[in-house]
Amino acid sequence: MGNSLWCSASGERLATAARDGDLAEARTLLELNPGLAKYSIFGGFNSPLHLAAANGHTEVSSSPLVE
Repeated sequence: MGNSLWCSASGERLATAARDGDLAEARTLLELNPGLAKYSIFGGFNSPLHLAAANGHTEVSSSPLVE
């Protein structure tokens, strides 16, 4: 159960980093847990990739770690 809480907090951090275009934070989080790339918010309709692309952060959305 502790791991799922960590994933949720890390997933939120990744979503924020993607939304804000913070490539360094996004890479760090994804290197620690590549599965976070599949994290979604709003009932599964927005992934970190969606958030980065919607906000014009192509450097985050085109990162090989964000799939």
